[in-house]
Amino acid sequence: MSVSLPRSVVAALWVGSADDGESWLTDAVAAVTGTDEPHRTDDDAPLALLLSRLAEHRRPRAATFAALPVPHEPVGLAGAAGVAAMDAGECVVVDGGVLGQALVAVPDVVAFGSALEPGAMVRWQLHSTQVSAVPVNLGEARRMLAEALVVAVDTLEAMDVARWRPDAAEEIAELASAVVPEQVARTLPPDLDPRRSDLLVRGARLEAIAELAMADDGAAVTMWAADQRHAALRHVATAARHAMSAASTFVRQ
Repeated sequence: MSVSLPRSVVAALWVGSADDGESWLTDAVAAVTGTDEPHRTDDDAPLALLLSRLAEHRRPRAATFAALPVPHEPVGLAGAAGVAAMDAGECVVVDGGVLGQALVAVPDVVAFGSALEPGAMVRWQLHSTQVSAVPVNLGEARRMLAEALVVAVDTLEAMDVARWRPDAAEEIAELASAVVPEQVARTLPPDLDPRRSDLLVRGARLEAIAELAMADDGAAVTMWAADQRHAALRHVATAARHAMSAASTFVRQ
């Protein structure tokens, strides 16, 4: 099971941490694109132009972050932007500050290929809207993730996931590790605070394992037990998304 970061998280990290100028754009495009086909916008502009526009929209004391909404969690974005972000499950938000509207970039991903040779076509939609919610801070996200880790370990042990899904065994063993996998490290901006990279990796790993476990209950269980396990795993996945969103948040001084 390969651990990776959502495209919007990678984009938010590069946009939020970018210096003035454009020297960062080439590396940012490569990091966000990964193994996808070259990303474009809805009006067929290159990804570099979109990232540059997002960076230019940053305002003092306003946040840039990735939002990772799911149906049972409010996204905090008004209108079409909120609907698109919910459908995609991710977006990049650059707040416009007290007087301005936020820019919201949402990836529309069309996957192709096979499990051995996956590929994706990605087009980004850009919206302008109001934002009414920002991610929790790093300290709160770390606390939530620590609590979720305990829940995850207990739930995964009860389900014996490592036995019936050998592909998850290594990731489960690495849940408490602070080591950043090479495939993730290649997508991160240089000199990223280790506390951010640690939170990103733990969040991505926890979400991947929770999603895998929710897709299959393993050994036969009662309906009640299955519901309890799914509730616990949804809590874990929520904490994991909050962690990645918090770690991608930058407030411009």
